[in-house]
Amino acid sequence: MKVPESLSLAFGSEFERLISDFINQEKLLPEETSLGSNRFLSRAVIPHILKLSQLYNREDKSQASSLPAYWKDSSNPQNLRLAYFLYFMPCNLFRMASIWAELARLGFQWKPKRLHGIEFGAGPASGLCGIAAGETFASIQAPQSAQWALIEQDQAILELGSRWAQTYTQSLGKLDWGIRTFHRKIDLKRGFLPKSAPVFNLWLMSYYLNELEISPQDLAPLLLDSWQEHLEEEGLVILMEPALRLQSRKILELRKALLIELQKRKRDDFKILLPCLGHQTCGALENPDDWCHEEVTWWRPPYLRKLDSLAGLDRKSLPFSYLVVMRTRRSREEILPALKRMPENQRHRLVSPAHAEGRDLEFFTCGQDGKKRARYRTEQPIQRGDILLGSQLRGDRNASRVEGSPEVIE
Repeated sequence: MKVPESLSLAFGSEFERLISDFINQEKLLPEETSLGSNRFLSRAVIPHILKLSQLYNREDKSQASSLPAYWKDSSNPQNLRLAYFLYFMPCNLFRMASIWAELARLGFQWKPKRLHGIEFGAGPASGLCGIAAGETFASIQAPQSAQWALIEQDQAILELGSRWAQTYTQSLGKLDWGIRTFHRKIDLKRGFLPKSAPVFNLWLMSYYLNELEISPQDLAPLLLDSWQEHLEEEGLVILMEPALRLQSRKILELRKALLIELQKRKRDDFKILLPCLGHQTCGALENPDDWCHEEVTWWRPPYLRKLDSLAGLDRKSLPFSYLVVMRTRRSREEILPALKRMPENQRHRLVSPAHAEGRDLEFFTCGQDGKKRARYRTEQPIQRGDILLGSQLRGDRNASRVEGSPEVIE
């Protein structure tokens, strides 16, 4: 995944001024200059950042049981919300925008009459804002007019997120974006949405599934039921989850379960577009210690660099796992024209960094023939997320060689 420079540079001083003015207007700071005070940040913000980072990075178990308790029992909920908003919201916003940019990179164009989106577990609306940033700096020709529904069980962060989304989208010139909020906890026994709910053409879930105590095998039919009822033809679904092994494998298992459920229902009107370039068996799931994730880099807001320094953290690079699903009967090559109708067995995505081995570059690649360690002799720099078109691999999964002169989609 290669993020366009315009997007990676979109969170500098101007973004910082916008967010600073917003949190002062919301009276989240004791004084207007507090965002520049190391003392205030170290005492009121950094402890929450460190605690949340610890909870988000627990590789040994689900986050479903630990995170809600911390949100509920915090001794200073206002500073907790401030810490999450300042530190985690921009990172998740950029991740979502990067997924949108990946669609643009592969030539995807999307032209419904009106964008009608829904974000589950919306929190501070980082998903919605990520779509706004993605469309501004890596457009797929989405409609200028939009109506959003935000669903969140924490009312305070939901209301904060709604006001922030209005501020941020207007700063990007999205003047015809309406937002409605719904304060509720989803009861999966009743489905994600009631039967009377409208249909949407953009469905977002970011860092939401990992907090559900339900298996991918049980989740897949519930999602498909909802998409059949509430996702328009040519509608998009974007699922984004942590890059940790447990959570990443959960979304890979969900992909597998969705494909099994689609086959069981004999439906051909849903396609998984990204990051996989087909409906092949997931190569990462073959090894119980393996998983699949993306990583993007950006220029952090100046205040976020300060928070990183004070907390001893580093968010220059942002890892995540994701799926993009589309309700469509069109071919994948028609939807993503950069693939140029190349045979599926000649499309391979790099799923690791490439490093030098003698005169070769070595990396892991994934395609119709599974996940393989491969070598390629080329002078062209390649990196994680690049796609090789017209590539033919010779050898086994542990030692393959890329033959021919494939085109590289950077």
